[in-house]
Amino acid sequence: MTAQPPTDTTTSRQTPPELSDDLARHVNAWRMRLNPDEIPGLHAALPRSRRHRRVSKETVAALTGYSVGWYSALERGVLQNYSDDFLTRVAYTLRLDEAEKSMLFFLATGHALTITIHQSRMRSTPTIQRLVDAQPWPAYVNDEAWDLVAYNKHMSRWFPWVEGHENNIMRWVFTYPEARTQCHRWDTDWGPQMFAQMQFAQARQPENKRLAAVIEEILDVNPDARRFQQNPITYPHPDGDHRYLHLPLHNGLQPIELIAFAPMRAQASRLMMLVPIEPDEAERAQ
Repeated sequence: MTAQPPTDTTTSRQTPPELSDDLARHVNAWRMRLNPDEIPGLHAALPRSRRHRRVSKETVAALTGYSVGWYSALERGVLQNYSDDFLTRVAYTLRLDEAEKSMLFFLATGHALTITIHQSRMRSTPTIQRLVDAQPWPAYVNDEAWDLVAYNKHMSRWFPWVEGHENNIMRWVFTYPEARTQCHRWDTDWGPQMFAQMQFAQARQPENKRLAAVIEEILDVNPDARRFQQNPITYPHPDGDHRYLHLPLHNGLQPIELIAFAPMRAQASRLMMLVPIEPDEAERAQ
C-alpha cells in the first residue's frame, strides 16, 4: 500500500506549480551520491539484471513507502504540502545527516521538522548509556511502546534509521519498506512475532495510549499486520531467537541471536542485544 502525503485542495489544477531550483538541485545531488550497498538487502531483493550502481527515483520512492509521483515532484523542486513523515522518510532513504535533513525541510516547507516527544516510564541515564555503549554488538533499550531510549554505535551502523530518522522500533519494522529487505524472511520470521509482541504488551498494559496509537497506525497502513491480527499467535518476547539480517555494505546474510533483558524499574521495557553468531549455530536452532 502506497502512502500519500496530504494535498492542498485550495490550489487550482490549472495553476502551474511553484518550483525551487535549490530544492531540485539538492535532492538530485543527494540521490546521485547514494551507494546502493548502503541499503540493506537491496540487491538481494532485485534480480541481477536490474542492479545498478545508482539508486533510481523509483527505488527511492519504494523505500519511502510513498508514490513515485510524490518523490519525483520533490526532486523536480515542486513546492507543495509535503508531510513531515514523507520528508523524514526521504531524508533517511537518501542517508542525509542532521544538517542536510534540516536543509531538506527548510527548502521543501520553509520550516524545521516538528518533533513530538512521548513521555514513557523508562528514561535514559548516563549509566544506561554506558551499559549500552559497552556492548561489542548492536544494543538498544526500548520503552513499553517500543520507542527508543538508548542505543550504541553498532546499532546505528546496522540500522542507520536510529540516527534521528525514526524513534520507534515497530514503526520501522511495519511501515518502512526497507525493513522487509533487511529482516530476512520478514513475513515468517519477523513480522508475525513482532506484531504478536505488541498484542501481548497491549493485553498487559491496556491503558498505554502511546502503544495503542502505534498499533493503530500500523494496522491502518500495513495489510500484513491486519492479517497477523486475524490469525493471532502468543509471543511475549524474542529472547533466544535466532534470525537473519541483511546488513549495510555486507553481501551475505548475518545470523544473530536476540537477547532480551527487562529492567526492574520498568519491566515492560527491554534491553535488547543483537549478537552475531556463526551460521551453523543458527542452523542448529532451526
